[in-house]
Formats: sequence, structure tokens, C-alpha cells
Amino acid sequence: MALPIVVVLALVMMLAAYGTASEAATSKTRYTIGFSNPEGTQPVLDVFQQALTKAASRVGIKVTSLNAALTVGKQVSDIQQFINDKVKAIVVFPLAGPPLIPVLTAARKAGIVVLGYNAVTAEKSTASAMYPFSADINQGIIHEGARLAAAFMVKELHGKGNVLGVDIAAPVPSLHAFMASEEHDITSGHPGIHWLETVSDQTDNIAGAAGPVADALTKYHNDVAGVMAYFDGAGIGAAQALKAAGVKAVVVGQQGNSTGIAAVKSGKLSATIDEMPYNQALIALTMVRDLVAGKTKAVPLVVHPPVKLVTKANLRTYVSWTAALAKIAKGTLRPPATVSING
Repeated sequence: MALPIVVVLALVMMLAAYGTASEAATSKTRYTIGFSNPEGTQPVLDVFQQALTKAASRVGIKVTSLNAALTVGKQVSDIQQFINDKVKAIVVFPLAGPPLIPVLTAARKAGIVVLGYNAVTAEKSTASAMYPFSADINQGIIHEGARLAAAFMVKELHGKGNVLGVDIAAPVPSLHAFMASEEHDITSGHPGIHWLETVSDQTDNIAGAAGPVADALTKYHNDVAGVMAYFDGAGIGAAQALKAAGVKAVVVGQQGNSTGIAAVKSGKLSATIDEMPYNQALIALTMVRDLVAGKTKAVPLVVHPPVKLVTKANLRTYVSWTAALAKIAKGTLRPPATVSING
């Protein structure tokens, strides 16, 4: 689906905020940013955390990260810890909506900037609707990523076939929204494609997806032509179940981590959506710095960073996350132009 959005060439503003390539790291800490990581073992979140920490350190900003380990109660206590530590800003990837509102409201009342990371699942929002978030950076998967994955699947299936979804079992609003968008995008206008159901990965890993997909294959008598997974590991688990059942199907993952890219290269995954989390971290840092500085008019309410569909055909253009992190450490990687929506 096409996004009804205003394209904002934010690169100039972001370059000014991030600094020049020669900007040296400083030993003086200006302030601290807290990052509430919902699941530190997820590659995409780990790389975002590393990139945010490296980029911030170059401009004298400290990043303290706490891992909620997919536990809402732990995320609430992590955010409260940031408040107690008197951080200037909190970047939070919410595991749930309502349970976090009281503690995030407390953070805002304490004068702390609260940047959502996939906190807004709609295409656009308003300041009042977003509160207690000051602004939000989307991962780019709910709308653009879902559209790219769906278009690829439709093309590969020639507009016909049964598709199975694999979602996370944990209450992560953004991932559930992403899977719902994939289901909508692949079935809307394509009557020959049928979405069978969405099964849940209980353990957020390869093994957690393999079992439910195997059960679904039995349930649907192996009549599955495609699988769309919420992350690369789940896609690989699905591929294992398909191979064991002797079923050939198109499998699309999401993240673009090294394991996922290797799976695309080997053919286990037909494609993946590369989130480029290092770019997201640079954008997030720029937004935080402007918000802390009181430059609220310079910060869009919702920012959608670019994502990319990676297949065997364009593997040569893929930039490894490790290489990108190295560039951030040197100060040679710049934030990309973004797509943003002001409510």
C-alpha cells in the first residue's frame, strides 16, 4: 500500500545535528540517554544499541541501556531507573502500550525527553495522541517493509497460493502491526492469495518458529506456498520445517542481520527486509539531541527510516551491519534522508 506521506529531505538538518566527519570523540559527558531495549539478544536491537552508543559517545553523550528481556514489568522498572538516574532522554521500544503510560508520563513530568522506537504503529499521529512520547522513530517495517515483502511474495507466487504468517508470541505491538500489514498487503487486491493463519513463535528464535510451522503444515496438508516471518530467525525456523516436510515454499524474513543474509545466500530465505538499524540509531540520536535542545519544531512527530528488500539478485549491494558500525565509530557514516509525517 502506498503511504499518504510528505517526503521530507531531512538530511541537511540531520547532518548539522550529527556533526562533521572530522568531529572527534570527546571525554566530557554532556548528558545521558537511557535506552530501554525490549530484547537485547535480538540482533537488530543489539546493533541499534551499539550504533546509538558509538555515535553518541562521539559528541559527548553517554548511553545507558537496560534489557527488559521481553518482560513488561522489567521494562517499567528499567524506565523508572532511568528517571531515578535523572537522564536527559529515554529511547524506548515499548513491549506494551497502556502498562508503560504511567511511568513514561512520570518521565515527561520530570522534564525527560521520551523518544518512542516503534511506539506509533499508525502511519501518522498528533502530539496529543502520542503523549507521553515526545516523538517516534518507526523501524520502517510496519508500512514500507510490509509493502516490499508483500509485493515480492505476490510476484514470486504469480498471484496464487496459500501463505502462512509467523509472529512473535510476546505482546510487542509493532511486530503484531507489521504482521497485520503483511497480511493486508498481500491479500488486498490479490484474490488468488489466501492467508491461512498467523502462528506464534513462543521463544523468539529459530526453534520457536519451526514447531508451529510444522504443525501448520500438517493442519493444511502441506498446502503452503509461502511463509512471511516477523524476523529472520523465525523465517529460518520455518524453512527448516518446510524442508523436513518436503515442501518448497517462498520464505520472507525481516531484519537483514548476518544470519538472515547468509540464509538468503544459501536459499533458506527467499528474501529479507534489511532494517539498517545503524541508520535508525543515527536518526534517533539526531531527534534526541534536537528535542533536548528544545528544537521541537525541527523534529517530525513520526519518522520512517528507509528499509530495503534483499534477495540473491541484489546481495552485492548489501552493507553489513558490522561494517556500518565501524563507520559510525569513525564518524564517517551519515544519517539518511527520511520520510516523515507531521500530524
